[in-house]
Amino acid sequence: MTRIAMIGGGPKTLFALLELHDVLSPERAGTLHVDVYDPHPPGAGRVWQSGQPEVLRLNVASRIVDASSRLDDQNFGTWAACNAPQYMNDTYPPRAVVGRYLSEQFRTLSEQGNMELNHVPLVVLAVVRDVAGWQVHTAEGAEFYDEVVLATGHGLSDDPSAEEIPTAQNATPLIGEYGSLTEARIPPGGRVRLRGAALTAYDVALLLTEGRGGRWETDTTDGTGSLRYLASGREPSRIIMTSRTGLPMDPKPESIPPEIVELIRSRAQQLRRWGSDLATAAETNPHKMDELWRILLDAAADCAAMAGLRTSKLQLWRTALTGRSADMGTGDSVEGLWRRSLAVNRGAAEPTTRWVWARVWSGLYAQLVVAIDRVRWEPRQRKLFDRIARNFERMAFGPPERTVRRLVALFEAGLLVQDRSAGDADRHAEIVVDALTPSPGILLKPEGAAKSSLFAGLLEAGEISVRSGERGLLTDLDGTCINARGQRYESLTALGRPTEGPTLGHDTLNRSLHEEPRRWARRIASQLPLPAPSLSE
Repeated sequence: MTRIAMIGGGPKTLFALLELHDVLSPERAGTLHVDVYDPHPPGAGRVWQSGQPEVLRLNVASRIVDASSRLDDQNFGTWAACNAPQYMNDTYPPRAVVGRYLSEQFRTLSEQGNMELNHVPLVVLAVVRDVAGWQVHTAEGAEFYDEVVLATGHGLSDDPSAEEIPTAQNATPLIGEYGSLTEARIPPGGRVRLRGAALTAYDVALLLTEGRGGRWETDTTDGTGSLRYLASGREPSRIIMTSRTGLPMDPKPESIPPEIVELIRSRAQQLRRWGSDLATAAETNPHKMDELWRILLDAAADCAAMAGLRTSKLQLWRTALTGRSADMGTGDSVEGLWRRSLAVNRGAAEPTTRWVWARVWSGLYAQLVVAIDRVRWEPRQRKLFDRIARNFERMAFGPPERTVRRLVALFEAGLLVQDRSAGDADRHAEIVVDALTPSPGILLKPEGAAKSSLFAGLLEAGEISVRSGERGLLTDLDGTCINARGQRYESLTALGRPTEGPTLGHDTLNRSLHEEPRRWARRIASQLPLPAPSLSE
């Protein structure tokens, strides 16, 4: 029997195992033993735990959530219709409900699938090459496996924050567990300073307000659907988000003009053709990479013209480099920027250059993932891409409008503010919370140390590799790790966020965006030995 260890039990592991189940031939059924290592419930993993507060919502449209298989053809929508009908038409349902769905799909696979599947609720400390395979070490000892898959997602549960804050309430990132935000730890009336002003910080702000009994009232006087916050009295007196840039994440629009959608779609073939030419070239030409920006800039200019925005390619390029719209002032408040974004989304204000880039980046993202897959960047181009991609992330992949309307109401109530510096928390007697989302990849920064002892040990042994200027593991097309000698290390695979860098866009529940899990499943299925015939045969 072939033994496989999956390190991490979140959606990436679930999707890979569902793919494996569906390609496993009947004669090989029962020849496979899989252990999933994760201290959290498998399927949901750390991020999607079903016990987390329902205040926390999905940040992508629920229609992309699909853990169906030959065992159970229900995607999230069809599952919700039967099991959580109050959310069946909710574009952004609670994460806890999505976690229930993912956990149930894992349980179905475990109970009815064609492999022996077990959950091991332990943190993996090390993976060590053995003569016959791999040793997986936990606090309770070591087990031996033929194959290991590294799918650690946002990190192991004991991974520290990138830059630890000794005075912070939480020593590890806020992912799926929020015990450091209780009223005992953060009493009503206290001043809270958050390191960060992005998705995790938005979560914390809602947990400390709506999560403590606060309510929302719709303002019917202006016709915009704006909200007023009605305090419960259990909130902090002030929640201070900190950001070096001062720029918020823009709200996702609830709808996009169909002519804009069609325009962006018409550029997909050009981007695919560019990616195909790049993949077949003998080496990566820096001038070829410049062509990528020309394609995207032309698309943005045409999108702006169609949307009625008078701008220039120079202004659009400045927005890409700085993250700031051409009409944005240095003193613009976060709540003011959000109100403008909400107005643009509903067609009540002229689009901005940030809005235009958000439509281009999100609309062409799937093609971009394929086009730049495992590109060996020239250092200057790598830095440029990372800089622009960070800016576009804020524009294209921000929170839903409902979240932003709530945050604007908190600003107006005086409960939420944003600062550009961390400040002197001790002098102000503030309670500090680290609300930064861990970066993807396995290194804290390019050329830096590994985030965990697990990856540090594999790097030191030369079993895995990270290219210069990147944070993520280099893998082959089926997820097989490339070792320090540049060779496929058969039987060691990495999927999802640990590989971000050479590959793009793993921080998603979109199962169809990457081919590695499907290709891994096919490789495993093709290599499994047929069971030995019984004596009666």
